[in-house]
Amino acid sequence: MLGFNVMAIVQNTYAWYNLAIVIVLLPIAIFVLYRIFIRYKIIRAGDNRLEITYPVLKRTYGYNIKQIISWRESVVKTGKNSVFKELEIQCDNHLRITIGQKEHTEYDKLVHYLQRKIAGKKVPEAVR
Repeated sequence: MLGFNVMAIVQNTYAWYNLAIVIVLLPIAIFVLYRIFIRYKIIRAGDNRLEITYPVLKRTYGYNIKQIISWRESVVKTGKNSVFKELEIQCDNHLRITIGQKEHTEYDKLVHYLQRKIAGKKVPEAVR
């Protein structure tokens, strides 16, 4: 639908609602493209290393476990039986990596790995 409306605007044969649809849907489409595809990351942990790969951007960042300054797991109760968990890792080059439990399948394994390797660098969670 967005493609049809854009084509109508380009060909200069559009009604007012074609322009309104493009104005509303184009920012949403750009946000979804950025949020889901461009920021997609693969995180690997093992052998005292943490590797973050952005396949769309074709970039890979590797960090030794000693380069991690601190890490924190935030747990927020969102309902009677629902919990939102987020892991935040701070590296020595001021890179902050945030990982949500709902977005990453190996979230629990990564938290367990950090607890096993660098439990002393865990920052206590603030009470919410």
